[in-house]
Amino acid sequence: MNRLKPRSTDALALLLARQNADGGWGFRAGQSSWLEPTAWAALALAGRREMDRAMEWLGPLQTASGAWPAHPEARRESWATSLVILLKSLRREFDPQWRRAVDWLVAAQAPLLPDRSWLDRLLYREAAVVFDRRLRGWPWTPGAAGWIEPTVHAVQALEHSRERHGGEALQERIETGVSMILDRQCRDGGWNYGNKRVLGEDLESFPECTALALIGLCGRKGPAVERGMERALEDWRRGPRGLAQALLRIAFRMHSVPFDDRPVEASGRTETTVLALALIGEPDGAWRLWKGGAA
Repeated sequence: MNRLKPRSTDALALLLARQNADGGWGFRAGQSSWLEPTAWAALALAGRREMDRAMEWLGPLQTASGAWPAHPEARRESWATSLVILLKSLRREFDPQWRRAVDWLVAAQAPLLPDRSWLDRLLYREAAVVFDRRLRGWPWTPGAAGWIEPTVHAVQALEHSRERHGGEALQERIETGVSMILDRQCRDGGWNYGNKRVLGEDLESFPECTALALIGLCGRKGPAVERGMERALEDWRRGPRGLAQALLRIAFRMHSVPFDDRPVEASGRTETTVLALALIGEPDGAWRLWKGGAA
């Protein structure tokens, strides 16, 4: 399924060597298995036995709520449930586990922030943090504020689930999530982890967050997406490395934007997530599955 190019050999060998006996991956070699690196590694190795082993490890970890925890010993629901939903959707595993997880994700959302008080409006010309308070997105952990990364992954998970799950609530959550991403776009055209303007100052974007936002906006068009891509290309010309480089490669490919590709450097010190994303972003990598096209 993934015809990996020779330049990705090092990352592939390192990733395969890090799979734990239980089928999962840690964030670094020798660490216990966590949900996030396991999900990314499974996507990078889609179609291989290693992915099957990862899914076998993930299955029993689902909580009664329908979500997955970040680690077997941390039983609180994790944002990375979205990644498991994505994997199960790509594998066409539309089973009761998948449905319970999607139901949980549709219902999960950041709390609605109250409107500014009359006193706050009287004393200050603008709010301390500027954004549309109606667009809640998804949080890292239940009850927290919404942020770009968990919202991007929730939108993508629901997009891949829409055909089989259906329902107006699911579609409404997708559109709200997309609107939240667009609303948080920074003045420079990119995105950071959550806010665009704080205490009267415009915040700068980060390349990894800009790439994530563009992944969440895959299939969408318009001036905001064009500005975001212009910013991403500017970031690319600055020579980002590691996570930012890996995510930008995926964003460019998912939007069919030409760029001067260069492989992500891989070594024994590279985090598992970066190794996996580097493989996903290869020309014939699993970004095709993530986007929704043919592998």
